[in-house]
Amino acid sequence: MQRGRFITFEGGEGAGKTTQARLLVERLRARGLDVLQTREPGGSPGAEEIRNIAVSGEADRWSARTETLLMYAARSDHLERTILPALEAGRWVVCDRFADSSRVYQGAGGGRRKA
Repeated sequence: MQRGRFITFEGGEGAGKTTQARLLVERLRARGLDVLQTREPGGSPGAEEIRNIAVSGEADRWSARTETLLMYAARSDHLERTILPALEAGRWVVCDRFADSSRVYQGAGGGRRKA
């Protein structure tokens, strides 16, 4: 079985990441590849729940550390339940945002991001 591939799209708000991810997924599927399109934060049932908790309420609801821990908990669930099983099955995974966004929003930015 051929190994899957993991492709992420990163960029600022409104830069076209979601559109480009969708276009790539369409092109890869047209070539007969088995492709999973996903996103962060979110991408698995548990990660979507964490996303909803993290982005609801007042912008200063969470400390920067708490927000970072929430986002990494969501990523852990997303990786374990969605991304890694798909890659192990030989699927291609296209993800709208991933670790680079965390470094910007929870690292340098130290504040809450839009979802």
